[in-house]
Amino acid sequence: MVEVDESGWAPIHHAAAKNYVSSVERFVQTSGTEALEIMTEDGVGNTPLLVAVSSGSQQTVELLIQLGVNTGAVNSQRHGVIELCALHRHTELLDYFINLQIPQLNVYKNLITLVDSNNVRESFSAVLAIEAALANAMEGISDSRAGRLIEEGLVQVLLQVLEKNVGDDVKEHAIDILQNILKYDNVMKEITQCNGFHVLVHLIQEGPRKTVLRVMHVVDELASEQSCVEGLYAANAIPALVKLIASADSATLLETRNRDPILISAVHTLGLMAKANEDCKDALGHQEYLPVLVSLLKETESRKLLMVLSSALAHIVTKHQSNQDAFIRENGAAHLIEMEKSKHKVLQICAINLLNRLVEGNLNAQRNILESNGIGPLLSILKQTRTQHTQEAVSEALWAVAGTEEDIKRAIASKIGVNLLVEFLGSQSYKLHLIGTVGLSLLLQSPYDIRNSVASANGVLHLTRLLQSHRENVVTNAIQALRHMCLGVGNIPHRKTQAAIANSKGLKFLVVLMIKSRSELIQVEAACTVAAVVLGNSTTMELLYKSFGFSYVHILRLLYSANEEVRLLAGAALATFAFNSVSQQREIVDAGGVRWRHFEAFLQSGEESHRVHAAFQSIVLARIIPDQESANTSATGIKILVDALEHSSSAKTVALAADCVARLAHTRAGIPDALVSIDVIPILCQLLSSSSIQVQGCAAIALRYLSFNPQAERQLLKRCREEPHCMKVLLYYSQRHKMSSSFLERWRHLKDLGLPPIRNKDMFLRPTNGRTNNKQGHQFAVLRPEHAPALSEATSPWLNTTRHNSGKSPYISRVEIRKSPAEERLSPPLLP
Repeated sequence: MVEVDESGWAPIHHAAAKNYVSSVERFVQTSGTEALEIMTEDGVGNTPLLVAVSSGSQQTVELLIQLGVNTGAVNSQRHGVIELCALHRHTELLDYFINLQIPQLNVYKNLITLVDSNNVRESFSAVLAIEAALANAMEGISDSRAGRLIEEGLVQVLLQVLEKNVGDDVKEHAIDILQNILKYDNVMKEITQCNGFHVLVHLIQEGPRKTVLRVMHVVDELASEQSCVEGLYAANAIPALVKLIASADSATLLETRNRDPILISAVHTLGLMAKANEDCKDALGHQEYLPVLVSLLKETESRKLLMVLSSALAHIVTKHQSNQDAFIRENGAAHLIEMEKSKHKVLQICAINLLNRLVEGNLNAQRNILESNGIGPLLSILKQTRTQHTQEAVSEALWAVAGTEEDIKRAIASKIGVNLLVEFLGSQSYKLHLIGTVGLSLLLQSPYDIRNSVASANGVLHLTRLLQSHRENVVTNAIQALRHMCLGVGNIPHRKTQAAIANSKGLKFLVVLMIKSRSELIQVEAACTVAAVVLGNSTTMELLYKSFGFSYVHILRLLYSANEEVRLLAGAALATFAFNSVSQQREIVDAGGVRWRHFEAFLQSGEESHRVHAAFQSIVLARIIPDQESANTSATGIKILVDALEHSSSAKTVALAADCVARLAHTRAGIPDALVSIDVIPILCQLLSSSSIQVQGCAAIALRYLSFNPQAERQLLKRCREEPHCMKVLLYYSQRHKMSSSFLERWRHLKDLGLPPIRNKDMFLRPTNGRTNNKQGHQFAVLRPEHAPALSEATSPWLNTTRHNSGKSPYISRVEIRKSPAEERLSPPLLP
């Protein structure tokens, strides 16, 4: 029998505690293997192995195991070697036992059981031991250990600990472990099954402030998985997070010195939830929630928080009109514009991205940004930076603010400037290529001639290079821009541009695309542009025939395409080739010609622009349409054009119709007479007061060409005497467009005579509902000429009227000329 001292320990226990390996070995040799299992008589009942583990005597532990000690022994407190390693923080010994892989030790199960202990010290020691076991192992081994712990029920136990009334330290480390194992398979699934989302959300609401940041990290990571977002939403995570953000200035939160990290994590989580789930996005638009986030946007000075907040708000408002409108109501746009003015480049980009999402598809938001001069800072950033990423972000935002209104887009393109748009074409960015080509096309279609400016900036060379792009929409846009470079309003050719395109191999590329492109749309767009390059230019026409073997067969074939747009554009190409050219009309006939059916369907189309395009084409090609009387064809087309001018509510369609009239005003004899005979002059004069700059310009140019017709000259002269501002608008849009010298001479003669304007009490200026139509039952306001102010040549005309009733007929007693709504949305004024 082995003697024990007064403490109840035998000599082997003391030797094991002090790591006297040789003494332990001698005691075993002397007393036999029974000494290995001697238990202390101190009420604890530790074996030499348990004593050695408690003391951290690793060499002794290794010797005892070699000698065959019972590794599964436990003391009276039910602590075995694993529990003792944890309790005494002997992480190296714990690693040793884990690596031994002795089944009876049940390392992982025992650690998890200890975590779930009601004893705070045991639970705390266990979570520390698990953290150490996962942290100290190599990467592959750590994954294996985590997998085993998860299999033994670690997730469920950790969540149970978080629900218990245990020390904050235990919960903090439990949360850390949970976060570390989130990346492993089935962990998130187990959290869902164990009602873990409610546990975590409860901690955010009611848990100790010390743990909030740790919990937020876990919730944030869970929100990055779409499968977990529904669980968080069902657990009322959104109100909990918003409440946390709203209380961010409370003293209790400030004491943690983690205000910004907590806010960043909470805001980021809300953004992820909005991105992943439409229900979450709907909920965040609630009148109690979104104002908190918008207020934070205004108040915070933390750059990192602003970046995360703007990203989250972008997810909340993306393609969600209700949330976009709520953001605008909370004056969020003003805070956003201030962010755009920041000197910090990353903040600028964040603000721009949020702005882009805010105005996407939302006319109210677009107008709010325009009225708040939100594009001013954007334009400043665009002109100051040469960073491609920033240019892309700013340009996309500007285009998004413009929405679908071409006048606004054209105005913004003008503000960007020709040089910068051409610079976009020379970049390597697909997005900038699109914006550059579209922007230039819009400017080139305007009544103002900027072709020389584009050519001076090497725009033709860049556009020609883009014809070889592998992006179909870039090629299409480049083709269209080149077409507009060649032809202005009224089909007036720009010979320098035509020559430049031919000399830069642009004509060659266009012909190749017309013949060999796999896309019918590109083929027909290229055909239209080839026609524009050669219109009225014998040099480029000769080059087309001699160098490239051009044939109309390629275009005529496209008239039979299944694609409606291709058929319409094929007709446009043929009409451009045939415009004022009898020889080309004969060439078209010889190649197979056209038939009435090619135009009839479009002339009867429900799409206004289709009818207008087809009307112009049928008038130009009337003489070579064999199955329809030429006079009837022309009459039908002219009526459609005039009806569109008078009745259409679309400024784009009206501008197109006016452009077509301008083209026809200098085509074959008889067409201008027919136009004048059905009162096109008064209608075009009305359009000079349109709110659309494009409509004004096209109407003015059409009137200038019609002024060569004697009857039109008389009508226009009378109209200019009735409304003197009409003449100022005509002169303003003169530029390269000719006007009858006889008309100008007669107008100067009237001015020299000092004749007063003709008083016509029945003269109407515009309908009271804002449309320019007097045949739809609308009520027209009557202008008293003596009150009509002079039109400034620097602004676009737009009329404010004050109406009074006199008997049965309302009349206007005051007329004020101001800028158009399109212009007022931008500052400074939009006109170039």
